[in-house]
Amino acid sequence: MPVKNVFLSVLLVAFCFFCQAQDAYKLNLRVTGRNAYLSSIHFNSPDLTVYIDPVGRLIQDYDVRVNDYYDGIDDDGHNTRFTTINSLGIEHYTNFDWNELRGKIKTIGGLTVMYYDRFDRDELIGKIKSIGDIKFIYYDRFDRDELLGKIKSIGDTHITYYDRFDDDELIGKLKTVGNTQITYYDRFDGGYNTGKVKAINGTTANVIWHRHL
Repeated sequence: MPVKNVFLSVLLVAFCFFCQAQDAYKLNLRVTGRNAYLSSIHFNSPDLTVYIDPVGRLIQDYDVRVNDYYDGIDDDGHNTRFTTINSLGIEHYTNFDWNELRGKIKTIGGLTVMYYDRFDRDELIGKIKSIGDIKFIYYDRFDRDELLGKIKSIGDTHITYYDRFDDDELIGKLKTVGNTQITYYDRFDGGYNTGKVKAINGTTANVIWHRHL
């Protein structure tokens, strides 16, 4: 096969792999009057939405159909925890696991959920480390103080925040998710709207944003 065709084939394979990785999940960006934050990740396989908070904790209060619960027969810390959500199986870490893992979701819909534990840095313990093949990275002690503990990337999607080099009223607010940029009214143009979301610009293949008044 000619070298040119081999090169094109490699590019095609790489492009297809990238597209599949992007299509595997979507990040849901929730925009309110005064804030913007990542609220959930939707996985295409299985068809599942996992809710997270801005510092990488799994939210377990799902507004969906709960089919079954562990009951009094279980004696390993499962009691009152659900076993299925919309027919997808749920497994929790139990009292036989380390303290920082107990009660947390271990698998959901066949996806394994891993967390940073006692072998990681203190500021990361208990945070989501991965869901399935999707890795979570956080700003840590080697970053600026105002970023400590915030999500730095999910999969290949990098996340930034306004910091000490920005206006005081913006520090800590979400700035970019991939190529999607969030701007806010500041002291120079905001008046009573200072600190509120001004605009969402740019697009990212696996980021969907929703505005909530």
